[in-house]
Amino acid sequence: MAGHVLILGALGGVGQAVAEEFHHQGWQVSGLVRKGRAGELPDWVWPVEADLHDADAVAKAVSSEVDVVFDGLNAPYHRWAELAKPLYAAALAIAERLGALHLFPGNVYGFGEGMPDRLTPDLVAAPTSEKGRIRVEIERSFAEAARAGRVRTCILRAGDFFGPTITGQSWLSALIATKAGQGVIRSPGPEDVPHAWAYLPDLARAFVRLAERRDRLGGFEVFHFEGHTASIDDIAQAAGVAHRRPMRVRRVPGLAFTLIGLFDPVIRASREMAYLWRVPHRLVDRRLETVTGPLVATPLPQALASIQV
Repeated sequence: MAGHVLILGALGGVGQAVAEEFHHQGWQVSGLVRKGRAGELPDWVWPVEADLHDADAVAKAVSSEVDVVFDGLNAPYHRWAELAKPLYAAALAIAERLGALHLFPGNVYGFGEGMPDRLTPDLVAAPTSEKGRIRVEIERSFAEAARAGRVRTCILRAGDFFGPTITGQSWLSALIATKAGQGVIRSPGPEDVPHAWAYLPDLARAFVRLAERRDRLGGFEVFHFEGHTASIDDIAQAAGVAHRRPMRVRRVPGLAFTLIGLFDPVIRASREMAYLWRVPHRLVDRRLETVTGPLVATPLPQALASIQV
């Protein structure tokens, strides 16, 4: 069942990928942007120029009734503690004001360094980082709003994003595979540790399927997107297929991150999440496809070829 979706963060990498899939599936797509940036949207996206933190203004600016609000917002990594909760509270307020289903891309931060290797939606949160604690608080606020009957939220947790729309903001394209064209894959941790990844076009397809089947969803739902589970060695092998040449894996020394972090606030802020490269993990969910129908993952070599590293 198609409808009208409002994309928050429509100019971001995640928002772009999700907007494209909604468009391909016949939805009316609107995108919230700041004044003066409407021209940056594709011509098939209806621009909504309004203040994110003014839900009434957003409601007045949309062209027609909205069925789904997709939350593609993301605070700068080094300013999460300051900006994340107000940002996502604003998104929730917009969905509530519009009477729309709130779709939210989650991650694995809330499970902490002691997480098991198989992460299911019902696993109890046990964050060990500031970003993990913030994520848990945000998800709890969504659940509380749903219990109060204010707004429905559906969270789809996923691994590290990568894809053609997010090249500058992805660990894969910004660090790991930046030298793949030279036959080198860089590893921020042990090369053989399984790690959760989400190819954005595949993740976008799952979000659209959930939106199409929104009548089957309860007030608060949490699903896991399995995506690709791949170690750095697996990434190197797949990149070798994509580039038609063998790849060498080179470890990035921890000291290098420490030194770079002295000058780069984003790298400094990411250090508390370094355990994700040491602790094996994969996302598991038997229920998701009972709602969405079969979800076919893009083969990893093909997905890596699309990011043109």
